[in-house]
Amino acid sequence: MRYLNAFALPELASDLPPTGVSVAIDVLRATTTITTALRSGAERVLPFETVEEALVAKRGLVERRPDDADKIVLGGERGGLPIEGFDFGNSPDLYTPENVEGKTLLFTTTNGTKAILSCRGIVLLAAFVNAEAVVRRILSESAETISIVCAGTNGGFTEEDLLLAGLLVDRLTRRSSEFALNVQAEVAREFWRERAATPLVEALKASTGGQNLRKIGLTKDIYDAANLDAFEEVAEFRVGEIKLDSRFKRQTNVQTH
Repeated sequence: MRYLNAFALPELASDLPPTGVSVAIDVLRATTTITTALRSGAERVLPFETVEEALVAKRGLVERRPDDADKIVLGGERGGLPIEGFDFGNSPDLYTPENVEGKTLLFTTTNGTKAILSCRGIVLLAAFVNAEAVVRRILSESAETISIVCAGTNGGFTEEDLLLAGLLVDRLTRRSSEFALNVQAEVAREFWRERAATPLVEALKASTGGQNLRKIGLTKDIYDAANLDAFEEVAEFRVGEIKLDSRFKRQTNVQTH
């Protein structure tokens, strides 16, 4: 028997096993954007909880490798908007090969990077854009416990993250009968099944995160995040950095749009 647990907020996942698989979710938009950046050729992504930590890390990297200063970029958001002095915000379409290929991206967001940093064990990043690839990767692992950790927003759960958690639980349990679910995983699966017939982009527009993005004029980001199963790549966080799992990385040049 394997355990498949979902947590609507990182605070609810305070005792994750160090030998399990953790799946971090921030659909709108951190895990979508990070996966897009890596798919566009970013060498690695370093996640930080605070703006100050990201700035300090950049100064340290530049001091150690001054000749590569132009290959170290800052990205992220606060309150959904770009951070003053940063190179990029948190919109997936900003992370093109022209902008990030071969570069180290230092990244901090209001909720998503906190969720990533709270995870333990084998840490994967999930978004709707790579949901199927994440499911395949989870099924390839032998860990006893799978923990799906939703970022939420400012301490409250968000429908968009719970929706993806439910999709992952639904696909995993349809393919294997060996999973025992916690209550939140059962709730998430039912939440997804009740809404599966609704066009995904419409469900995301109506979600908490979707409404917040629409208020600040970033509706296009919702469409990018709703591109279900468009990517084959899986991003993995280990030893302080996020990179693509080479087993899932495409060997040919790809276009992100």
